[in-house]
Amino acid sequence: MIIIVLALLTLLGIGGAFMVAYYAKYDEYATDVRYFQIEKNGHKVKQLVTNSQYSKANQAQIIRDLHAYHYRVRIFNQKTGKVIYTDKFAEDELYFVNSIRTDDFSTKKAKRYQWSNSAFVSRLYNYQGQKIGLVATKLTHYRPKKYNTHISKLDLRNRIIFTLWAGVLIIVIVALTVLFFSKRTLRRIMAPLDKLVAASRRIEEGQEFKPVVYTGGDYEMEVLIKSFNDMQTSIKEYMDKTAAYERARTKMISGISHDLNTPLTSIKGCLKGIIDGVARTPERQKKYIEIAYNKADEMEGLLQQLFYLSKLETGNMPANPVVLDLRTFVSDLVAKNRLAWEEEGAQLSLRLGTETSQVKIDAEQLRRVLVNIIENAIKYNDKNTALVTIDLITSADEVKLCLGDNGPGVPEDKLGEVFNEFYRGDESRNTKKKGSGLGLYIARTIINQAGGTISARNEQGLKITLTLPRIN
Repeated sequence: MIIIVLALLTLLGIGGAFMVAYYAKYDEYATDVRYFQIEKNGHKVKQLVTNSQYSKANQAQIIRDLHAYHYRVRIFNQKTGKVIYTDKFAEDELYFVNSIRTDDFSTKKAKRYQWSNSAFVSRLYNYQGQKIGLVATKLTHYRPKKYNTHISKLDLRNRIIFTLWAGVLIIVIVALTVLFFSKRTLRRIMAPLDKLVAASRRIEEGQEFKPVVYTGGDYEMEVLIKSFNDMQTSIKEYMDKTAAYERARTKMISGISHDLNTPLTSIKGCLKGIIDGVARTPERQKKYIEIAYNKADEMEGLLQQLFYLSKLETGNMPANPVVLDLRTFVSDLVAKNRLAWEEEGAQLSLRLGTETSQVKIDAEQLRRVLVNIIENAIKYNDKNTALVTIDLITSADEVKLCLGDNGPGVPEDKLGEVFNEFYRGDESRNTKKKGSGLGLYIARTIINQAGGTISARNEQGLKITLTLPRIN
């Protein structure tokens, strides 16, 4: 507003200075001579030429219509300059006609010109692939009108004062108008900004996240409000995820502490029995030592799994993806481990087909995934014999490996959590079913990094499906 007022004051000052200068040099006996006359039918002729369509058949009619308005006509071929029809033109009129640039002609409508004492109308027609120019002219006589201006210095001074006051009034009106609309605009801007400030304070104080509602209609403000609401949603999702992660971490620490404490207590008990002489015979001493060794081995396995997960999440786990035949890989893996798994009470059934199913993945990581799933199926099975089935399904662009068991499965409301970090189905952490809740989470991470997916469903037990892109 200040800039506008200053600009108006500057213009008023410059205008006043010129008027005062004019007042100082004013001569009340000065005269002003003006000449004013226009061809009264010029507009009609322009419309006539604009609305006409040239051809040899109606050429004569166009000429007659122009002659009716006392216009002289000249028709010519624009490219060759050949004159098709012409009335008598004065030399200065022909000079003007020849000086008209090509760009001055229009094929859409006629144009009017004024040259010396002559009025002109021109147009360019498209006719049989040629451009035909038409110029019509009429001599006009200008009538001079002479008048004298008689005004006193007092009247001139009063006019100057009136003009200055009018300028001041205009400035005041403009200033008030700008002030009025500025306040309205400021209110429209500040209302949503106040909402944003209030929402920011709620976030800062950890209160409930509420979307900011704006119906003002300003596009820029709508974009800003939407961005803020999106930011709120992202912050809430991040906080929820962080809280869930911390809960899982706390649960994991509690579970890991229990899993470490149990074998550690057994190790200490065995060693204490040996030291105190409870195990007096060599056979009993050997049994205590074997128990302590097995418990230490359990602890080592748990710590290795935690270490492996840490490297996998931080990207420090070296990966060497190679193209391998999944059918051959699974067959070899089962052949190497079948005896050990059967000693644990498992029976394995393979349906791998005969088709080659190539995928690209780190072989050692895939081995870890499959061994973990199969051993889980054996470990958590409640039957005398754990039946593990492995089916390979190949399509044009993907390969599915389905591993199922005949165990108790997973509660339906927990199926979505089996691949979560630190999830453990045996929440009582029964030592007969040892596990850290990291195996399936590690499996999902490895499969996802290879560009595949992993899912679980209940089907006469638990069935886990690995899906990997097929390499053709």
